[in-house]
Amino acid sequence: MQAIEKVRSVASQTLGRLHTVTQIAIVIVACILVGGLFFWLCNELVYYYLARSYAEELADAYDLNRGITRAILWASFAAIAVCAGFLFSFSKQKRRIGYAGLLSLIIGHSLLLGRIETNFSKSGAEKCYVMTRTSIKTLNRVGIDPETGRECRPLTPQIVEKIAEYRSGHRPKQITSTDPTFFDPTTGEPVVWYSKNTRDEIELFNLMGFHPQTGEELIPITRPIVDTWKQQAAKIIRRVPVRVDDPEKFGFFDPTTGSAKVWYWRSANGEYEFYDGPGFHPRSGDQFQIVTRDVIAEWRQQQEDVAAKKRAEQEQREKEARERAEREAQQAREVAERERLAREAAAEALRQQQQSANECDRLAANPTDARKIGEGVSFDLLKRQADQAFDACVRATQTFPSELRYQYQLGRAAQFKDKKQAFDIFTRLVQANYAAAFDNLGGMYLYDRKDAASAIQLFKRGSALDDADSMVSLVDLIE
Repeated sequence: MQAIEKVRSVASQTLGRLHTVTQIAIVIVACILVGGLFFWLCNELVYYYLARSYAEELADAYDLNRGITRAILWASFAAIAVCAGFLFSFSKQKRRIGYAGLLSLIIGHSLLLGRIETNFSKSGAEKCYVMTRTSIKTLNRVGIDPETGRECRPLTPQIVEKIAEYRSGHRPKQITSTDPTFFDPTTGEPVVWYSKNTRDEIELFNLMGFHPQTGEELIPITRPIVDTWKQQAAKIIRRVPVRVDDPEKFGFFDPTTGSAKVWYWRSANGEYEFYDGPGFHPRSGDQFQIVTRDVIAEWRQQQEDVAAKKRAEQEQREKEARERAEREAQQAREVAERERLAREAAAEALRQQQQSANECDRLAANPTDARKIGEGVSFDLLKRQADQAFDACVRATQTFPSELRYQYQLGRAAQFKDKKQAFDIFTRLVQANYAAAFDNLGGMYLYDRKDAASAIQLFKRGSALDDADSMVSLVDLIE
C-alpha cells in the first residue's frame, strides 16, 4: 500500500507541474493503453478457453492422457491466436490465411469428433435405439424414427449389453422364474421386457425383440407393470409339479389359448424331463423352464436320433446274430466236411490196408496153410511174383502187426529176397507154434544149413500140429 501511495504522490507531483491540457492528454493516453491491454488480455483469454474446449472434446472422444491433451491445448491456442491476429491484418494475404486457418480448425475439429461413434458421453446418452423386424437400429436423436415410425428409446449401459446379445444371435426367451430381477440394482434401468396375451396376462422376457408367437414388439418393464405381474403371479396355486412321461400325448400347448402348459428341465448330458407346472428339479434344484417351439423341435430331433440309434443298434445286433449264425453254420459245415474227409480217409486207409492184406493173401498164401484166406500159391508161382508179394506182405504186416498169417506169408516171399530175414521170421513163428512155419523153417535147416536133425524135429512138431507140408517133408526124409 505504501508503494502505491508513493507512486500516486510521485505521479501527482509530476502531473501538477504540467499544463492542464497536457495532463488531460496524458490521462487519455494512459486510459487507452490500459484499455488496450485489458482488451488484449480478454481476447487472449477467450482464445484460451476456446482452445481448451476444443482440446477437451478431442480428449474425451479419443480418451487422450493429460500430456497429449495439454499439447493439443497449447497448439490450438497458438493456432487460434495467430489466425485471429491475421484476421485484423492490413494485408489481404494474411487475412486469407487467417480465415483459412480458423475454418480448417473448426472443420477439422468436427471431422475428428465425427469419426468416433460413441454411445455415451460425459453428459449422458449420445444415441437411441429402435427395434425393427430384422435388426436393432441405433440413431443419434431420441424421438420417433422417421423410417419405421417406432419410438427411438435412449441407450443405457444395460441396453447396450442387451443389444450386443441380440446382435450375437440371442432372441427373447420367456422368464419362468417366480422372482425375477426387473431392474438393474445399480442404475434402476429395466432389464426385463413384457407383453400381454389375449387373456390380458403379462408374459416376461429376458431380451428386447418381438413376441415369438404374436410378433408384437416387447416393451421395457415399468413399476406399475411389475406390481400387476406380482398380483397375477400371486393367484397361481403352488403345487408340486408332476413329471410328464409322454409330452406328445399330454400336449405342449393349451388348445384354446395356445399358451404353453409344459415346463422342462435339461440335464448336463442333454436329456429332457417334462413337467406339468413350474417348480424346481428335486435332484439338482434347477428351476424349470417353460417349453418353447425350439425346445420341442430339439427334443423331437433328439427322440428321432435316439430311435434311429436304437434301430441301428438293433440292426447291428441282428446282423451280428446272422453273421454269428452263418459262422457257426459254416464252422459246422467245415467240421462235418473234415469229419467226412476223415472218415473217407480212414475208409480209404482201411481199404488200402485191407487191399494190401488181400494182396498179401493172394500173392503169398500157402495152399496147405490151415489159416490161409483164398486158394494160395505154390512155391514155384511165388518165386515168379516174389517182389510183388514181398511188398504187399510188408504193408500187411505193418497194418496188422499181430496177424501171424501175414508174417508167415512175408517169410515165404522173403525166402527169394532175404533168406536171413525169412529164417528169423520163421523162427519167431515156430516159437509162436504157427503150424505152417515148421515146414518152411525145417526146409531151411535141411537144405540151407544141412542140419537134418533139426529139420526132422521141426517136421515132427509141424506134423503134430496137423501141418500137411510138414507131414510130407517128414515122410520124404524117412523114405
